[in-house]
Amino acid sequence: MALEPCNVCGSLNSDQAEICLSCGYPTQGRKRPAIFQWAAILVVLLIAIPLLSSLLLRLNQSPKSLPPEPPSAQRR
Repeated sequence: MALEPCNVCGSLNSDQAEICLSCGYPTQGRKRPAIFQWAAILVVLLIAIPLLSSLLLRLNQSPKSLPPEPPSAQRR
């Protein structure tokens, strides 16, 4: 039986322990499958790309020119 530090709080735990006795974090850690990481990246891109493109389109539009002023009424 060897002691290993917890990845979260740093307290020493047995290498056979399933959770840290100090913080309750799993000592072996739980790695998520890569599909979750790719799905999160895809969702962020699907939201960010349209927002950025619409922002760029608004910034690149030239300001609308004002209509010409009507001729002033002739004075007598």
